[in-house]
Amino acid sequence: MGLKVFVDFDGTVTTEDVGDVFFRTFGGPLCDTYTGAYRDGRISAQECFRRETAAIRSLDEEAAGRFLKEREMTAGFPEFVGFCAGRGIGLHILSDGLDYYINTILQHHNLGSVPFSSNVFTASAPGPDGRSAVSIAFPHSDVECDRCACCKRNLMLTMTGDDDILAYVGDGYSDRCVARYADVVFAKGDLQRFCQEGNISYYLYRSFHDVQDRLGELLDRRRVRKRRSAQVLRNEIFLREP
Repeated sequence: MGLKVFVDFDGTVTTEDVGDVFFRTFGGPLCDTYTGAYRDGRISAQECFRRETAAIRSLDEEAAGRFLKEREMTAGFPEFVGFCAGRGIGLHILSDGLDYYINTILQHHNLGSVPFSSNVFTASAPGPDGRSAVSIAFPHSDVECDRCACCKRNLMLTMTGDDDILAYVGDGYSDRCVARYADVVFAKGDLQRFCQEGNISYYLYRSFHDVQDRLGELLDRRRVRKRRSAQVLRNEIFLREP
């Protein structure tokens, strides 16, 4: 039996939703309109991303690089990466954001070895004006659900076995579904409210120091256990598979 920890990126590993700020900065205020339409349920997550990507038209990668290096990481995350490595805990970032900025930010903080799964945002080779054409793809989508472009639930279940205990750390809308399938949940923000409304047990955190301290305490006391309701949901998914 092993413990595996899955972590959201935007607003969790970072102090802000980098994707929202990225599109607003390089695609203009129209991107906020697309985000609002998505949150109201008028368009899908993929359609929102497609419209935002189209709004960028072409990207000044030098300016984008400077922008991404200014993004702040939530306190304690580098130490938490070391904690997981030292305890033999599998750690994986699951994001409904873009590999383009996740990779750059992790590399900037010397955390390029941390594995992640996300949507794929590609910038072509710069033209004479130094700008790149951009495109987006969704390799981890779920054909039955359009609320997230990257299905974190499917990814988490694919990466784990029956004997594993699953922990999840998140803060936002795209974390709601996957949190229902985790045995241990660390939540804040929108995810905290969702857990309260859905009677899902969780631990409140503000930094990864909080996550590390609580998880270390649970491990030392041998109190990391499977959550029955989460295990039932996971079994239902597996039984539906052909």
